[in-house]
Amino acid sequence: MVSLVPFLGKASNIVMGVALLGAGFSSLLGNTQRGMVLLSAGFDKDVALESKLIRWGCMITLAFACVVCFIYDGSPTQLIFIANIATSIATPVAGLFITLMFWKKEVQAGLKAPRVLQVLMTVSYLFTLAMTVSALANYIPKLIASFS
Repeated sequence: MVSLVPFLGKASNIVMGVALLGAGFSSLLGNTQRGMVLLSAGFDKDVALESKLIRWGCMITLAFACVVCFIYDGSPTQLIFIANIATSIATPVAGLFITLMFWKKEVQAGLKAPRVLQVLMTVSYLFTLAMTVSALANYIPKLIASFS
């Protein structure tokens, strides 16, 4: 932001605020739609982005996110940090289910099981899990310290 001050002057704060808001909405919209499609698929419902379930689910999720943002009394950076940590926890959980699914015989029905691929995927998952645990062990104390 400091590098924008010579170019934009006092408007640099507003420009950075609008840019951060735009980036947040861009990320929020994509992730919300992806999450609603996965949730709908899990319940064996329509997954078309135009469906009422997806559109209303996204609207409710975004409204809830807006309420959380307005109620939150800390720094916006802290809120982004909390969201990143939540994503860091959710991603390995989703990876676990994908890895378990890859080992199910029903998924490989009629085909020879790709053992090498299954083993390599499992090893990759375990490596990713170890990296995530290591990163969270580093970031969670920083998050806690940022509240004080």
